[in-house]
Amino acid sequence: MLNCIIVDDEQFSVDAITKYIDMLPRLNIVGVYTDPQLALEKVSSESDVDLLFMDIDMPRINGLELAKALRSKTEKLIFTTSHSKYAFDAYQVEGDAYLLKPFSFGKFSTTINRLFPNVAETKASVASHEDEYFLVKNKEEDLRIVKVKYKEVIAFESSHNYVKIHLMNSKPVIAYLTIKDILELLGPRELFKQFHRAFIISTDCINYIEGNMIRMNNNLTFSVGESYRDNFSTYLAGKLLKTSRKH
Repeated sequence: MLNCIIVDDEQFSVDAITKYIDMLPRLNIVGVYTDPQLALEKVSSESDVDLLFMDIDMPRINGLELAKALRSKTEKLIFTTSHSKYAFDAYQVEGDAYLLKPFSFGKFSTTINRLFPNVAETKASVASHEDEYFLVKNKEEDLRIVKVKYKEVIAFESSHNYVKIHLMNSKPVIAYLTIKDILELLGPRELFKQFHRAFIISTDCINYIEGNMIRMNNNLTFSVGESYRDNFSTYLAGKLLKTSRKH
């Protein structure tokens, strides 16, 4: 898990970054500051910060000045700003990335993967060797604890206060969980993707894609959520076979 701190005086920018962080299970927010002076006081005492998101245009102390004081407290520093003119200055204070607002989730996630490539790979390798299944209480069997193999999962579907786990060769398991619980369970497993707030799917079990509509092997069908379209486009770009023939 990568511990993150956000420093930005605009709440809508904080909300946007928070939403993107929530979509990446390996990121964990440990602090949010809209007052750069307070950030200077608090972050200076932190000892376990992996990633600092820093705005530049802020009152009293701008992000470049703040970065000089806090750079040693974080492994990676990402500047998030609406102005391209600060790019060179950001480099001078050892910024690792520069995201120009408004930036897409695709740009955000690509930047994170570039800065922390080995974290996901190492965790995924460990997960693939150690965890082939999980245990869960099934509401449909009087809360009997059942074993579910990851390779048998078609999709996780949020349904009221429960999550329905669709399986290949048996009835769905109904568990008193949330989609957030499932994201934490899955961690860095690249096989599973979330393209809708109510669904996490096994990409191995996609039957076909038509526009923004995805149909799974068990005929479960849903449309890609608007806030997940950048994520979906990134997935397609990496998987869709295209011809090199010139038109």
